[in-house]
Amino acid sequence: MSLNSVITSAASLQRLDGVAGVMLFKGRNTIHRQMPFSDTRAENLREIIIQMLDGYRQVRRKMHQVFLEFDGGSLLIVTQDEAVMLFFLTSRADSDLAASAASVMLNDHAKVLNDASTEAQPASKPPADGIEELVVTSPRALSQLTEKAETTVNQWGAVRKCVEGVLGKVMGRAQASNLIQRTIDEAKIPDPYRLSATEVRKLAISVIEHVPNTSKRRQLLVELDASMEHLKF
Repeated sequence: MSLNSVITSAASLQRLDGVAGVMLFKGRNTIHRQMPFSDTRAENLREIIIQMLDGYRQVRRKMHQVFLEFDGGSLLIVTQDEAVMLFFLTSRADSDLAASAASVMLNDHAKVLNDASTEAQPASKPPADGIEELVVTSPRALSQLTEKAETTVNQWGAVRKCVEGVLGKVMGRAQASNLIQRTIDEAKIPDPYRLSATEVRKLAISVIEHVPNTSKRRQLLVELDASMEHLKF
């Protein structure tokens, strides 16, 4: 099965503001790579990311997103089963928007990616004239993807920050993040970025309802309601 449509979609994500590089891979199979450094360094990075994700899998922690911040930029990792979309972001990037766009792309091409090999594939041969062909997506296709992402990131990205802030009054940030992800898994929600405003509000409330102390839970729900009102939900 051809991966051309997946490659085109992955390439379009690099046009998002602040995205300096992207790489889509499944195991040792690098499906698309356009990074601001050498291919060798990019492949070394891929191996490190695979080892890190394998470490989480061994302790039965299913990771959907990983954000690593460094002095010179940030790495955003979005996963779906064995497929991994990796971003190299600058300070101008909107990480929520990038994550949403990647999630949409991975879901839209889930069947093709599921059928793709995890083994390294031979690199495509350059044209006879020695000039490397660059796959460029149309501005219309990119705008459609961005619009689709924006409608979702405005719902879940902002609300998740509110939920984390409210939960921060009774637990640590890591605990809050784990609770949110566990609630998503329990509800069998494949992509929270695609939920409607009503569904996002219901998800946010269900996270708070996991707090065992009744009085604290009621207070947190009041604070969540105020925060959601501020976001016009």
